Amino acid sequence: MRALASALADGSPPAALIAFLERTLLDQPWADPALPSLIYEESGEILGTIGASTRRMRFLGTPVRVVVSAYFWAHPEARARGVGARLLRELLSGPQDVTLTDAATPEVRRMWEALGGTTVHLGCFSYVRVLRPARLAAERLLRTQAPRVARLAASAVAPLDALASYVPRLRLRVEPSDATSEPLTAAAVVDHLPSVAASLSLVPDYDVPYLEWLFAQLSDIDRSRLPWLQGRELGGLWAEVVTRRERVLGWYVCHLRRGGPCRVLQIAAPPRHMTRVVRHLCLRASELGATAVVGRLEPRILQALEEGIGRVLYRGRGRMLVHAKNPALVTAILRGDALLTSLDGEWWAS
Repeated sequence: MRALASALADGSPPAALIAFLERTLLDQPWADPALPSLIYEESGEILGTIGASTRRMRFLGTPVRVVVSAYFWAHPEARARGVGARLLRELLSGPQDVTLTDAATPEVRRMWEALGGTTVHLGCFSYVRVLRPARLAAERLLRTQAPRVARLAASAVAPLDALASYVPRLRLRVEPSDATSEPLTAAAVVDHLPSVAASLSLVPDYDVPYLEWLFAQLSDIDRSRLPWLQGRELGGLWAEVVTRRERVLGWYVCHLRRGGPCRVLQIAAPPRHMTRVVRHLCLRASELGATAVVGRLEPRILQALEEGIGRVLYRGRGRMLVHAKNPALVTAILRGDALLTSLDGEWWAS
């Protein structure tokens, strides 16, 4: 893990990063010795790495093993020798049923497609529902400054957001919700997933120990000192189950920092309730001081975004790629017949 951490940190890695890699690749409840991370070594020197983070899902009721590819790195002097392609080929030929990544570069995408992978085009975009434009702009413009400076500047422009909310053409106001919510627990996800995802063919095979571990990691993400998150804070875990008249409609799992964006990792709801859950998420995020709601675009939620929360912006993001031995699995993902969210992918890179 130290060698991988050194490559990712481009130098001497902090202990927190090494510990994070050990927890998420080796010690997590679903870690599978048959699906290991890989390194490429010559003469005792590590020239390439590719991480394998394991997940469990079910396709039409049958268990499916999933590998999330991450930390794909090759030494600059070794790239011309195809080290990256060799590592990826070896990973894709493993015993797992599905391999995916959701933060790939154009170069990685070309390698995946050459080896039989497929680009999930809709998953290459994210949606943004702006809630406080002035504060959001101030924070983005000053993201290279000290966090305290950025926060002071963002607070100074808060009155502009209050004024902007009264401009009808901006459509910043969030519609009221007729639902209620309370904190989401691992047990609640396991209990209600069969009904919430009943219409989908490919769903996570969650259990309570895994979700409790995962929620703990999400809560502690800012202390992991991940090099690609330098200069910004994701905030803590914010997850709520949405109900109406004591009936569970669905839930959402997010990273939320007051005065910053709410980063959506998962929205789960049956089609008939999706608009209500999305609208309630946006309302609650606004009440808690979020500047925007941001998440990966998925076929399941597209109509709810258009119907439920007003003006939504779309932007490009890292490429989402999938490789599977059974073409039906790829088809299910492409057509949105899957509860496959950022919570099941590279959530640490959100």
